[in-house]
Amino acid sequence: MSRSSVRAAVVNYLQNAGLPGVGSGNVKPFPAKITPEGDFYQNEDPGHMQGVIIFTHIERQHEKRIELRGATGGGKEVTYEFAFTIFFRSSQPKSEDAGKDNETFLDALISAVRASKTAGTSDGTVWQWGEGQMNGGTDVQIESDYPRSLNGKSAVTQVVSVARVIVIEQTVN
Repeated sequence: MSRSSVRAAVVNYLQNAGLPGVGSGNVKPFPAKITPEGDFYQNEDPGHMQGVIIFTHIERQHEKRIELRGATGGGKEVTYEFAFTIFFRSSQPKSEDAGKDNETFLDALISAVRASKTAGTSDGTVWQWGEGQMNGGTDVQIESDYPRSLNGKSAVTQVVSVARVIVIEQTVN
């Protein structure tokens, strides 16, 4: 497997996990140079109250041998430390309500990670995610800023969060 296949599997899973405010194309493998405002609300009906864009980043990758097989080959555990930068936007009149909606979204994101240990893969691309490392450690980490009004009182409120998740791939080469 490769970084790109693991990233694609995770992006595909989150894109189709039924997360609130996440329409087709809202989970992005990389940030674009410019993200149009409309991208936050893809496939939403008029009168929507929230929109989300998630950018996927592999912060670190490391691997270790987990089995030996003769002179060449053998299994490896490849650990990817994913960081999802989440831009949550809300049209709620109060920033407190936007903050609550963001927490509802983050709870749904964590539930989606918990719902499938393999990120929906059956081919081994993702052996496990959100389960920490083989020797323990943090499974999922969320950091979230305060809700912030963009351009004044009547504008959209934005909350930026980062979700960090350990993704493990096992190779058998």
